[in-house]
Amino acid sequence: MRIARALPVMIFALLTLSGPAFALGLYVERLKDEGAYLCPVCHRVIVPGGVHENAESIIATEFGGALDERGVRHSSEDGEARYLDVLVYRFQERRGGNFSVERPASVGFHVHLFEQGTLSKVFVFDETQQPLSENVLRFFTFLRRGAKWLTAGELAREGVRKAVDRLAEDLGPGPKAAEQ
Repeated sequence: MRIARALPVMIFALLTLSGPAFALGLYVERLKDEGAYLCPVCHRVIVPGGVHENAESIIATEFGGALDERGVRHSSEDGEARYLDVLVYRFQERRGGNFSVERPASVGFHVHLFEQGTLSKVFVFDETQQPLSENVLRFFTFLRRGAKWLTAGELAREGVRKAVDRLAEDLGPGPKAAEQ
């Protein structure tokens, strides 16, 4: 008899714990005021530029994949106690091909980690790919990138991976990470 009463309570508890209320919120938005030189969230200096029309969806997809790989459950639903607010202020595609460009790709975004509505951490990714001749110290980065000019999507993917790696400790282990 007690088991019959406890079973619905246990099922409810399991469904509640596995529901989106314990997921990490993920919100990606573009800078609305292109003339701004301070981030409206963390008030750090930014260098705004053009933002490609698909920038938010590209970065959201990359973040989703990176968080999934780490075993961090995430949701784009409102109301999460912990969430990442990603502000894209520059996402310019390269002009040219893999080995010769007129203009390199340039990506800039801030990742704001909020805990219970309070800004907890900020990660800044702001990079315009440079030719090797302008910065020889980035030789190994040049080789790791395949000795070619990246697209804005590839540069954004690199930034997202860095952000998730840097914030991994604060995001905590997810179900996949706990099983290993």
